[in-house]
Amino acid sequence: MHPSDTETEQQASRSAIDWRVMMGIILTSVWIMTGLIYLLGIVGWAEFVALPTADIGSFLEGAFAPLAFLWLVIGHFMQQTEISANTRAIMIQEQSAKRQELHSRRDSYFKLLGLIQDQLGAIAGFHYMSVCGPTGTGEMSTEEFANLRGEAAAGDASIFTRKMISLLSQYREDPQQVEEILFGTEIRTRHSNNFVDTFAKLLRNAESVDHDDMVVNAVLFGSPSGMYYRIIRAAQGKEELNPLTGFATRQTKN
Repeated sequence: MHPSDTETEQQASRSAIDWRVMMGIILTSVWIMTGLIYLLGIVGWAEFVALPTADIGSFLEGAFAPLAFLWLVIGHFMQQTEISANTRAIMIQEQSAKRQELHSRRDSYFKLLGLIQDQLGAIAGFHYMSVCGPTGTGEMSTEEFANLRGEAAAGDASIFTRKMISLLSQYREDPQQVEEILFGTEIRTRHSNNFVDTFAKLLRNAESVDHDDMVVNAVLFGSPSGMYYRIIRAAQGKEELNPLTGFATRQTKN
């Protein structure tokens, strides 16, 4: 429904007379008319006016007491209806505020995600340089590393992460070589631990803004960083490996 339609309906409902008020007006009119008929037809106006003031007051008090009670009851039920409507409105506002807060937190998270992916890519890049650069196997020169860094800066933040995954996949049947690549030196160990710690923080932030695990699954199972994270954890003995792909598939312990 369009918002303008809702506003029109709300204005119409406010302008329409409540059925309880209408019933009260009708009953009040009938009661007063009946009282006037009784007063003029049976008692007589002259006799009524000639009564003592105290008697007139008692008569009017008795005549209008039922009307006062009637309107008191009508007012009570209308107040309860208004309270219920206000309560529903407050609940709707709270739900809307919670949704807006969740959307805001998700927007902030996705902005953070881009920055952290760049950071993870840089960590993987220096790790790859340590393994395949001049201090490692020598497969990659400093110039090639600089060119790849340029591609990463141009928008492909996961290029080094994918290269690390490709490199490790070549040795999926050789756990010792995988351990050498990931933890063979103090620098490589630091890079691996830094990558795992940074990604774990990213994952915890995803869990705080994700109520149906869509974001968590996308980050953990649908991104190169998530795959590389699980491969490192598998090498640490904290993940199980898929026998078909050789990659980590599910978390087994923290």
